[in-house]
Amino acid sequence: MAIAIIVVLVISPIRKEIYGFPFEKSNVFFIIAFFTFIRWFLFLKTTPFNRNMIVKAMIGIGCIWLAMYSLKEFGLFQAFINDKGVESITFHLTDDRQIALGKYIISEFVFFGVGTIILCILMPFKMLISIWRTYNLNKV
Repeated sequence: MAIAIIVVLVISPIRKEIYGFPFEKSNVFFIIAFFTFIRWFLFLKTTPFNRNMIVKAMIGIGCIWLAMYSLKEFGLFQAFINDKGVESITFHLTDDRQIALGKYIISEFVFFGVGTIILCILMPFKMLISIWRTYNLNKV
């Protein structure tokens, strides 16, 4: 529920000004993935799957695929910004509003995109360490 509120708060400035933002789905994905993975990465011991090694292995393997997907989506956004620029989707706004919204879109997308990519790369190692610790604790 909290993540849904955060998604609405982050996306609402873009949705108010731009109709049909081409990267809205990937932006929402990045926000949800970032907050979900940061919670799991920092507070793994409080998750319901703390002792379930199969779920942790599936998350670790799934994060490899999600890292590749995130890199692809982030690359598409970067290519769009380099080729067409933010001005191509904010042309109907005033100059001041174009600059402000352009900076917001780029910084917000880069923050959550890079954060998601980094967490997706680190998560398999965290899960592997957690599986190893769980296995050794149960073995004793």
